[in-house]
Amino acid sequence: MAIPFINSLRYLYPEAIILAICKSHVGPVFQNHPALNGVIQFEKKDLSGIKATANSGRSLKANDLDLFYLLSDSYRAAYLAYKSESPMRIGYSGQGRTGMLTKTILRPKNKIHRHLQYINLIETQKIENYNFYDPGIVLIDQEIEWAKKELANLNLVDPIAFFPFSIASSRSIPQSKIESFLNNINENDVLIFGGINDSIMANKLIKNLEKDNIRSIAGDYSLRQSISLISQCKAAIASDSGLGHISANIGVPTVSLFGAGDPDLTKPIGNNVFVINQNVHCSPCLKNKCHNRRDPLLCLEKIEPTYLLESLFGI
Repeated sequence: MAIPFINSLRYLYPEAIILAICKSHVGPVFQNHPALNGVIQFEKKDLSGIKATANSGRSLKANDLDLFYLLSDSYRAAYLAYKSESPMRIGYSGQGRTGMLTKTILRPKNKIHRHLQYINLIETQKIENYNFYDPGIVLIDQEIEWAKKELANLNLVDPIAFFPFSIASSRSIPQSKIESFLNNINENDVLIFGGINDSIMANKLIKNLEKDNIRSIAGDYSLRQSISLISQCKAAIASDSGLGHISANIGVPTVSLFGAGDPDLTKPIGNNVFVINQNVHCSPCLKNKCHNRRDPLLCLEKIEPTYLLESLFGI
């Protein structure tokens, strides 16, 4: 969701040096992007606590930053920018951070998607009629060729990518529902993606289903390698998660299943995206854990496998 903002900056400042400052686990998303001159990545320990964050912010002074945009609304992001001593620090107010910004932007009164909230930080009238979605995540030829060979080594042909897991339990597809979805996919290979913490659950699913057309690579590849593999998939089924945004961004037909989240704010951006949102009585709750004790994860449980597959192959 940050890439359209970055593209807009490049359009406005064609000669500028533009750096993305991010946590290391998302750094691969920005790799090789033509709108960027570089990516500065911080590990979790570099931003853990006031002292570490202050030191990380001071380390940015060597880059002599003239203008610092804050896409994150967190206090930590503002403190990092403040310690960089950039003379212009622009962001939204909140979390007691206004004093560390040199310019605060008023939030849009109407509900708008997060990527548009980011773009609202700059002078939007200067980018009217500009296609700030393109380019998205950029893969080089060597990465694409590697992915094709890797899928061949895995004996997979045009698989459907499946991202059932999310950091938030309220956005992860329930195990019983995953099994019902997968039991209805018989004519296509399915490749389950996820992090190393998801590998146990993924392998359990495969063992329970006993189907030859399902493989898990959860935890087996880096994020950049996973992006390359996703690019060669026929389609994708995604929970409300980062991988769903990635598949949509690189043009893979993606069905995105929304539970706790609000798709009007955070649905994946792409030309081949279909969002399934049952909009039950308690959604969107925007919580990381389901609070519906009577019908846990009702928002996701109500999605029927037949509707999912009709959506997937109808994109």
